[in-house]
Amino acid sequence: MVITFTLKGLGMFLLIAALIVLVVFLIVMVSNLTTTLKHTNKVMDDVEVVSAIAKKRAVDVDEIVDNVSGSVKGMAEAFKGQETALQALSAIAKAISSVIGIFKGKPDETK
Repeated sequence: MVITFTLKGLGMFLLIAALIVLVVFLIVMVSNLTTTLKHTNKVMDDVEVVSAIAKKRAVDVDEIVDNVSGSVKGMAEAFKGQETALQALSAIAKAISSVIGIFKGKPDETK
């Protein structure tokens, strides 16, 4: 029994084998890519939540800074005699209550 291979037949066999290996590789790669995309979507959801929290806290801090600067301005005016000390202390108390409200997580009720 004699088996002969032609170069054309051997080339076709090698090309088909390479194509099969390539298809298996692509299937594995797509499977890994799907897993990666699912993980990336979870991370992006977490980033969205953290960004929303940071935005809210930035607004809260901005309000605190406004209250504190108003209190300092009030004290400066009180020292100049343009405002009573009681009004300045009232402004400082308002700023402090705003800071405490932020740390407790309650909205500012002095508005």
